[in-house]
Amino acid sequence: MSARRDRRNAGFSLVEMLVVLAILGLAVGIGAPSIGGLFPSHRLNAAAEAVVGEVALLRIEAQRTGRPMSLAYDEETRRFVSTRPGAPALAMPEWRVSVEGGTPGRVEPGEIRFLPDGGSTGARITLSGSGGTRILVVSRATGAVRRAEIAP
Repeated sequence: MSARRDRRNAGFSLVEMLVVLAILGLAVGIGAPSIGGLFPSHRLNAAAEAVVGEVALLRIEAQRTGRPMSLAYDEETRRFVSTRPGAPALAMPEWRVSVEGGTPGRVEPGEIRFLPDGGSTGARITLSGSGGTRILVVSRATGAVRRAEIAP
C-alpha cells in the first residue's frame, strides 16, 4: 500500500503544470520584444514597414480630402515628416536614408507628393545600415509602394 501511495504522489499535478506554462508564456511575451530589438535586420525591417504604412495612409488621405499630401525626409533631423494630420515623425537615427526621384521643380529633394487622383511624384527610398539594405519604390502612376529586392 505504501508503494502505491508514493507512486500516486510522484510527479506534477495538472494545476502545477498549467501554472508553470502560464509563467513561461508571460516571460516569453515580455522578453520577446526586447530580444527582437537586438537584431539590426529586425529594426531595419520595422523602419521600412513604418515608411510603407505612412505611404499607404498618405495615399488614402490625399484621395479622401482631394488635397495633395507629402512625405519628406529631413536630413538634418534624420526623420520622415508627413503632412497627414496627426502623423508622427518617423525617426531614422541608425540608418543611411536616400530618397531619389520625383520631378525636379515639382517637389523638394527628399519629398514624395501624393495626389488626389491616386498618383504620386514617385520615388525610390533606400534604407541601409548594419542590418542590410531595404529598397522601397513608390509608383508614379498609382502611388503604391512596393518592396524591391533586398540588396546584400
